[in-house]
Amino acid sequence: MKTLASINHNQRGVGLVEALVSVALSSIVILGAAYATGKMLTSQQQSNLQYIVINELQARLQNATVEQKKSWCNKTEIPTILLPKEKDVTKIEVSCDDVNVTINNSANATHNRTISESQPVKFEVNSPLLGGKLTVGEALK
Repeated sequence: MKTLASINHNQRGVGLVEALVSVALSSIVILGAAYATGKMLTSQQQSNLQYIVINELQARLQNATVEQKKSWCNKTEIPTILLPKEKDVTKIEVSCDDVNVTINNSANATHNRTISESQPVKFEVNSPLLGGKLTVGEALK
């Protein structure tokens, strides 16, 4: 059986072009999946580091003596933390704000007064490794 010359002539290279297009589309999909996986792994690593640092800061706050807390608030001692995968220590910013509470007694004005109370210690660590500022503790405003 004889093949027609016009059919043979028009279909030369079509299979190769189809294969190249499919390889290009496949590579785009694979590169997109690899990029998304890399972003997820980076986010997971950052989240794990945050949990480690939060646990360390909470343990410091819970196990600190009254003298340590006073020295942190007076800025005579600056606490530090060694972040995972770091060689240098990172300073912990300590906040110990005072809050003024005013008591007003409309029945007896002699009981009116303002009391100043110091708030619990608040730790803040600022590092690009953690994705910015990480805070443990809270202060009233």
